[in-house]
Amino acid sequence: MIRLKDIAQEAGVSMMTVSRVMNGNKKEVSPKTAERILEIAARMGYVPNSSARSLASRSSRLIAAVLTDYGDARNPLCDSYNGCFFGEIARLVQREGYDLMIHYVKDYKDISYSLKTWNVAGAVFLGMFDDNIREIQENNSIPLIFTDSYSSVRRIINVGIDDYEGGRLAAGHFLENGHTNLAFIGPKALGNGLIMHRLQGFCSCLRDAGVSLPQEHILPSGGEELTPLLEKLTSGPNPVTGIFTTSDTCALDLYYSASCLSLRVPEDLSIIGFDDLPHSSRSLPPLTTVRQDIFRKAEVACELLMKHIREPESPAENIVLDVSLVVRGSVKKR
Repeated sequence: MIRLKDIAQEAGVSMMTVSRVMNGNKKEVSPKTAERILEIAARMGYVPNSSARSLASRSSRLIAAVLTDYGDARNPLCDSYNGCFFGEIARLVQREGYDLMIHYVKDYKDISYSLKTWNVAGAVFLGMFDDNIREIQENNSIPLIFTDSYSSVRRIINVGIDDYEGGRLAAGHFLENGHTNLAFIGPKALGNGLIMHRLQGFCSCLRDAGVSLPQEHILPSGGEELTPLLEKLTSGPNPVTGIFTTSDTCALDLYYSASCLSLRVPEDLSIIGFDDLPHSSRSLPPLTTVRQDIFRKAEVACELLMKHIREPESPAENIVLDVSLVVRGSVKKR
């Protein structure tokens, strides 16, 4: 069996240097040396022994990405935001010599046992509430990175965005363009979650301008057909002229429903989304949306994860990233 020691002797470098290269951590190794080490390893037929490596380090080189599986027809990675975020996380942790393992859960009570069984080095979670966060924190000593979680739990490491400001930006743009009969569509706003913060920011800006958002114009959507909701909002003597929705994916679903009802965007209905996903600029018309930097969020989450793997006693951090409004063509001036 070919060992790291054999490769190091052949290449004339230390075992530590070989180990860094083979684990994908090449920051402290010159490109020329790394290339030579990989060529020698391939020529000698080296096969990494992940089990031995895990025992030596007392953890695997795995990072768990944990997403909620709501049990509907689509898997969580069909969501464009989830795909963008965790696709970037996978690339970033791989550069650090780790691999990403995606795991869907329906009951977070089981996740602690799973994390210990897998012997993962750390885990990244997407949007969770306090009860689950508290239990997971208490039962695990590995670095746990939460994203988009508004939590009162102490010592939580979280990376999020200013969702409240995002709601205000959307409302402000509608008001600037003369829209006062508005609606809000998104997943049900529960507790202290990000949907609630976006809704609160939206309502706050409207309220400051003397505009109310009727309760019947706050409509939950869980991925079902939006045409009946849209027909209800746009029929009658005082139709809604603008809709703020909590994701670009939902906004584009509204485009489709509008076309089914022979409504034109933005001539008959103005729409603002949230996220600024890659396809949003290529829709017809291009979507006005609240932009969050998904790739920067993934980068910060990965930086925190690696920091807490290397320095377990580092203090918890809550990073809040800014959002901005990207004005395109889906809002008409009245």
